[in-house]
Amino acid sequence: MVTWEAKTFAELTAKEFYDVFYERIRTFVVAQQRIYQELDAVDKTARHLLGYQGGKLVAYARVFRTDDHATFGRVLTVPEVRGQGLGRQLMQQITTELARHFADQPVVIEAQVDKQGFYEKFNHMPVGQPFLFQHTPHIKMQRRD
Repeated sequence: MVTWEAKTFAELTAKEFYDVFYERIRTFVVAQQRIYQELDAVDKTARHLLGYQGGKLVAYARVFRTDDHATFGRVLTVPEVRGQGLGRQLMQQITTELARHFADQPVVIEAQVDKQGFYEKFNHMPVGQPFLFQHTPHIKMQRRD
């Protein structure tokens, strides 16, 4: 059973802060072999979605507003629990958080190209051509309601 919470940066405990950045670096820097500044200014204004199971962070994403739309990113489930449906649960949490805080905004994301099919299952459709972002092919996607 996963316990879900949504918190601002200021609401994160020291343990949660550590857990989030440990898993983000493990996923997006180490496992994907990308060298970039993982911690960024968006973290201070984003809403952080945390999924804990047995005291361990197993799923995470951040939701925020940028320019003229809402977006989300840094979507991850830890390797130890992949294939158990937590990605779907996390997307439900993201959708709820977007509706709660950004209901009047279009939702546009920049997804890693190899995750495009996953996001299409949740009504996010590609817009334009792939591009490189932090050394990885991405594609802009917009949610269709």
